[in-house]
Amino acid sequence: MRTRIAALAVVFLAGHLFVLPPTLEDIDSVNFALGVREFDVANHQPHPPGYPVFIALAKASTAVVSGLGIPAPNPRALALLGVIAGTIAVPLLFALFRPLDPDLAWWATLLTVCSPLFWFTALRPLSDMTGVAAAIAAQALLLSVFWPARRDDSDGRAGVSRPSLAPSSTGQSGAAARLMAGAAVAGLAAGVRSQTVLLTTPLLVAALCWPRTGVTAVQRAAAAAIALLGAGAWAMPLIVASGGLGDYLAALGTQAGEDFHGVTMLWTTRHPRAVFDALLHSFVWPWGGIVIGSVVVVLAAAGCVRAAVRAPRMLVLLVAAFGPYALFHLLFQETRTQRYALPLVVPMALMVVYAARGLGRSAPAAVTAALAVVFLALTLPATRAYARDGSPAFRLFEAAVADAAESPEVIGMHAVARRIAEWHRRDHRARVLEARHGREWLALLEHWRGEPESAVTFLADPRRSDLALFDPRARQRVASARWSFPELPFVAGVRPGATDVYVMRPPGWMLHTGWALTAEVGGVTAAMRAGPHLRPSVAWIRARPDGSSLLLGGRHMLEGAPPVRLALAIGGGALDTWEVRPGAFVRHVEVPAGALSGAGYVPLRVEAAVEGAGPVPPVALEQFDLQPGGVPMHALSDGWHEPEYNPATGRSWRWMSERAQVWIRSIDRDVTLTVSGESPLRYFDRPPRVRVTAGGVELASFTPDDDFTQDIVIPASAVGATGGLVAIETDLWFVPADRDGVADRRHLGLRVYEVRVR
Repeated sequence: MRTRIAALAVVFLAGHLFVLPPTLEDIDSVNFALGVREFDVANHQPHPPGYPVFIALAKASTAVVSGLGIPAPNPRALALLGVIAGTIAVPLLFALFRPLDPDLAWWATLLTVCSPLFWFTALRPLSDMTGVAAAIAAQALLLSVFWPARRDDSDGRAGVSRPSLAPSSTGQSGAAARLMAGAAVAGLAAGVRSQTVLLTTPLLVAALCWPRTGVTAVQRAAAAAIALLGAGAWAMPLIVASGGLGDYLAALGTQAGEDFHGVTMLWTTRHPRAVFDALLHSFVWPWGGIVIGSVVVVLAAAGCVRAAVRAPRMLVLLVAAFGPYALFHLLFQETRTQRYALPLVVPMALMVVYAARGLGRSAPAAVTAALAVVFLALTLPATRAYARDGSPAFRLFEAAVADAAESPEVIGMHAVARRIAEWHRRDHRARVLEARHGREWLALLEHWRGEPESAVTFLADPRRSDLALFDPRARQRVASARWSFPELPFVAGVRPGATDVYVMRPPGWMLHTGWALTAEVGGVTAAMRAGPHLRPSVAWIRARPDGSSLLLGGRHMLEGAPPVRLALAIGGGALDTWEVRPGAFVRHVEVPAGALSGAGYVPLRVEAAVEGAGPVPPVALEQFDLQPGGVPMHALSDGWHEPEYNPATGRSWRWMSERAQVWIRSIDRDVTLTVSGESPLRYFDRPPRVRVTAGGVELASFTPDDDFTQDIVIPASAVGATGGLVAIETDLWFVPADRDGVADRRHLGLRVYEVRVR
């Protein structure tokens, strides 16, 4: 058996040592690298609670890797810790499983090590694998207190008896030593990764309280003291390095607030879909996919049932070791961040092989071998791609600053990439704009107000939609990078991940605060308590001598409320006023020549008011454009519902009803209307017939049976004859209230991702 364990450890080491990643990736990895460079918990170098033991190990590995002249030493030194920890974890896993079931310990170890999440996470420049290895070491020592070894032959092929809670005379003599060693490792492990407390403390408490283990009361007290000393060995220096307990607690409180802000967790999002997603990401996806993960979950559940009948004490100790972490993970962690589920792979692997044993003596070997082959077939190509390409966001940022080597340029970004800029701040001459989370567009706006002729290279998170606040004709996507392997189950939840690069010229217009062009932007506006009904919504228009056409669309949000009067003003002069009743509205206004004259950018304000006293009903401004003559413009008119958004996928859309209109500005030439949407077969049992008409004349028809993008040429004569109105009609639609019993009475025909005219 020792030969098998050693061989597996060697294979694991060889399979990882030559595929170390060339870049950092997740924000946490940058925090760790910054902590190695200069330890400062208050500045998230690394983030609280501080990980001092991990940082000490990382400083040593970085020194070694740098000394060997290996390229990209910082990410590879951090990843090397995970590889070494994963290698050490091989015998530790066997030591953990062996007291629980000596016959299955090898197969459970093999299954755990080959699982996609375990194998891949060892390569990531993060603390997860090192923390899990430390926790497993403590757990193995503590479990041996409950089931001490009976005998050990010379070659290790037959080492333990069947599990028994009655200690032998030889077991009693070493139980105290193993308890104290486990307590010391548990205390130190929390300095590697704080979540290990949930993996070690319950088992330590059980070991301290469990009767008939041959450990005296004095030895139990000593073990408790040793655990505290192990924690104090890193906690006291950490507090001193942080400037004292008050400063450290302040940093810790800041991190806690960030951990709960904008994160989907069951504790704050309590609905069935969130529960389903949490279970899926915690127990199914770690095994490589829905199908193979479901097979593993079924086997693990069968193993739990079998253990409850045949080995209840083993199951109790397994629950004590991993149950508290599982509960914490499900309730308080973002389960979409796949690596957080790493500890849960361990007990599931044991339960899978325990279930397999019920199928026959050779079944554990057959099941483990089959699953291991599938797992490695999924994982090995991903590890090679990860070693070749590294992080998409890092690649594009490094390319952007390389372009600035000769002449400094201005770089903007979404806040998710901010830590990348901080890591590389010594390596480039580019000027990086401040990226305030959720307010990144304001840095661009302030930049162009001060420097109206300057272009900006912007690193964009494709899940964000706030660039809609700038004239789309002034930006061009010049690069795009995605992970070259499936994010699930390997790097799901990584921040930053997929990245786009835009070159943004000074825009013809840019929107300040109080707008709702997308659901994401509308949410920020609501959080800022802005909007034209509360204070003027402001746009900045690039100065020009000529006249322009302005388009403004939105929604009076309160059914049954009195009309709202909207007023437009440019600079210090009024431009237009009109009355808006509950529901959607679109307004086209001609801006006369000279109204936008000046230098830089001219402010435009939109303000809402009502007759008499009382609050103004809420108004959302959902559409805006301003262009000179000859430039195509369009607006979504009747039949369109409000913008919607899925923050997990970054997908934005609007539902159209059975008939929706698009207004197109007449420019004396044919234009192309492009409509992109979701497959209607997601909500209908047959493809609908979709017609595009103008003035009752059919211009095009199509029958989408998948996600679709349809281009329709709109003749200039049709636009002129109908006042610019083009209708999109579908012969299928539904009412959510009739299907799901919800209160939503909207007519929903097609989910449309994009409408554009060129």
